[in-house]
Amino acid sequence: MTLRTRTAYPDGARENMGYTVRGTLEETAEGLRFTYDEPGGSDMGAVRTAVTLGEGCVLLSRAGAVRSTFRFAEGELHDSLYETGPGSFPARVTTHALRVKRERRGALAEVRYTLELGGAAGEHRLKLLIREEDAE
Repeated sequence: MTLRTRTAYPDGARENMGYTVRGTLEETAEGLRFTYDEPGGSDMGAVRTAVTLGEGCVLLSRAGAVRSTFRFAEGELHDSLYETGPGSFPARVTTHALRVKRERRGALAEVRYTLELGGAAGEHRLKLLIREEDAE
C-alpha cells in the first residue's frame, strides 16, 4: 500500500508525508481490509494499523503503543479517543469528501477531512493506493 497525506494547519504551516508498506489484504464482512505495521513504529513502540474500505466509509484502526479508531464517511462527524502510553486525547474527525474505487486486485481511497486532536486542528488529505502483489 502507498499512503500519502497533506496537512494544512490554521497557522499556515503545511506537512507532507508518504510511505509504502507491505501487509495483508483480505475481504471481510465490513469490506476490503488492509493490515500493516507502521514503519518504524511510534516513539513509544510498535503500532499495527488496519484500513477497511467499506460501503460509503473508510475505517482506520490502530492497535499497540497507539490506539485509535477513525471513521471517515462523507458529511459525518466521528468522535473517539486517541490513546497513547502517557494518556488519551479526544479526537474528532469531520469528513468533507470521500472517494473509494474498488478494483479487481486492489483499491484507491481519497479522503479530505479535518482532525481535531486534543484541542489542535488540521485539514488533511489522505490518499491510499492498495494493490495486491503477484505471488513470487
